[in-house]
Amino acid sequence: MSRVRGCCEWGLPTAVGLALMLAAVSIVHAQVPKFGLGFRGGVARLDGDVGKAKLSPEVNGVFSFALWPHLALGAEAGFADLQIGANADTAVLRMIPLSLNLTFRFAPFGKFSPFVTLGGGGTFWQHFDKRTNKVIPLAGQTKKQFDYFAKTAGGLDIFLSPRITWTAGAAYRYALTDKFDFASIGDQDDGVISAFTGFTVNLGKIVGDADHDGVIDRYDLDSKTREDRDGYLDHDGVPDSPVSGKLAAFVSAPSADGADTTPPIVIHAPVTQASVGRDIYLRAEVFENQRLLKAAVLYRPANIRRWLVEPLNTADGRLFIGTIPSMAVSKAGVEYCVVAVDEAISGVGYSGLPNRPNFVRIHGKETWWRIVTGLVAAGSWGAAGYLVYREQQQ
Repeated sequence: MSRVRGCCEWGLPTAVGLALMLAAVSIVHAQVPKFGLGFRGGVARLDGDVGKAKLSPEVNGVFSFALWPHLALGAEAGFADLQIGANADTAVLRMIPLSLNLTFRFAPFGKFSPFVTLGGGGTFWQHFDKRTNKVIPLAGQTKKQFDYFAKTAGGLDIFLSPRITWTAGAAYRYALTDKFDFASIGDQDDGVISAFTGFTVNLGKIVGDADHDGVIDRYDLDSKTREDRDGYLDHDGVPDSPVSGKLAAFVSAPSADGADTTPPIVIHAPVTQASVGRDIYLRAEVFENQRLLKAAVLYRPANIRRWLVEPLNTADGRLFIGTIPSMAVSKAGVEYCVVAVDEAISGVGYSGLPNRPNFVRIHGKETWWRIVTGLVAAGSWGAAGYLVYREQQQ
């Protein structure tokens, strides 16, 4: 395996002169994709008056537009054949729901974000006999019916990349009809309970990031080639020689004369977004063949010239954690470098250079959004839970 690129870019003179490598940095603005197209697959069951139906497959397509990072407007269309009651083997409720939704995200700038959805719409539906492949007339009608419903959902978004989001959650639709299950009894309308998972592809331009790899053009060595995002030298915007799965063995290989000539290797997934006035938490793996001297994070607000330093701490000698304190997290953005030096001063392992650092976009405070999201979740899920419980008691 050839010498891993970048480990020798910093020699001792560079390490000693680190604090002198200063450059004025203008405020950089970037924009996450606003449009999303997604697919959801899962299971659903009818919540009506005729016993508990079995779970049935359901699929949905989703389109969304982010009004703000915390709030998105969406449209959804789906299809399901829901079994009617526990003993109905052939009769199903065939429905095509259509809805408009508002989705509140609790923490859209992190890797994980709980969400809650409020929405409403209508569904085309009819009873269908799967044995005969024919429509079951309802009160003499053979045409599809159409009724309205209110909807709430909740779950977790996992942001795999700026372009891909994985979602898992559950939803409840409360229909304004009591005819889904053939039994118009009691005083409560029918509902549909579902669990789902799926992916969303985020579309649209990312301003200042021509190749959509999460490294803004100012720091990108090649804005036409995407970074490979494997944790190794992910700050420069171009793919690097892959680090094999035998990384520990690679760095522990002794030199011919026994001298330590191999700099540490830093594996770090850069933080790209954060909220103003909140600490930024960092994690990095540091691989060293003999003894590590120091691991630290160099950081500064993007409109400040002077670099600040915070140590990285470890419990096992491999995984290091640290914090960029909230006082440095300003709306201008934050630049930082994760660095490691061994006792032989054989060079510097790093993720980010002073002239090409990792850059964190900083967003406004999230307090009020989180309060609103929490209240919406409590109200909508509480109402859905009450309706399901009340119906089960009839």
